[in-house]
Amino acid sequence: MKKIPILVTLMVIALSGVAMAQTTTDVTWNGSGYHSIHFQSGDDATSDFWTAGGTINGEYHAVDHDDNPYGYNVDTTDVKVKAHVNDGYIEYKFTRDDAHTSMYGSAGQESYTLIDSFGDADFAWHSWSNFAQLRSSNYGWQANNQMHATGSHRIYHHFIINDDEGAGIEIDVDGETDLTIMSEDHGGSGFKFGKGCGCYTNAHVDITGSGVFDLHANADNEITTDWGITTDGYLNVHSEFGSGFHFGNFALSGN
Repeated sequence: MKKIPILVTLMVIALSGVAMAQTTTDVTWNGSGYHSIHFQSGDDATSDFWTAGGTINGEYHAVDHDDNPYGYNVDTTDVKVKAHVNDGYIEYKFTRDDAHTSMYGSAGQESYTLIDSFGDADFAWHSWSNFAQLRSSNYGWQANNQMHATGSHRIYHHFIINDDEGAGIEIDVDGETDLTIMSEDHGGSGFKFGKGCGCYTNAHVDITGSGVFDLHANADNEITTDWGITTDGYLNVHSEFGSGFHFGNFALSGN
């Protein structure tokens, strides 16, 4: 079947208001070229997705629930995406724009991923926000290998809490990477990376080939890892390798 080039930009704005029903957006694509989506969930959350390449296909599902739980004037927003690209990139951002600040602190948390590959790349992610938190839970959506790439590729994933706190992974490899981050969770003054959301911890990476791996985290008070490190400063795990790299459980928490 001949592939049909895609050049699509979709913008969806969900207006706030108690009387409105939820806004649901479902998009699929299959072809080549460039595709982007901007989903605005009132003033509560924003989701952006971009991809381009020789072959691109995927699905995107977003819901502004317009539910205003507890009368806090912040709706629940839910976004799920799965995407594949060959010789191109996938980029995703979900930002929590509003919060019930008197009880849960400021908004501004962000989940961000960029996969850039001269080969094949796959991405699956599920983000959710409300008046209290931003969380990404892939339980029930895709439990393993949410980020995968072959060939010469880069994978950047950052979970940003504020200007001073958060965690992320950066990979620059010629080979193949399978990166699993089952979940990440923010609430109040604390965050979890690779665990949380009421599901089992599943946070590991397997790389064949040569390249560089970096895990980094910042927290105002303390960072605690599942592999026995506690620090009140900046945490960085850096590896340069020639034939492969494995990290069995990189989950951590900060506050």
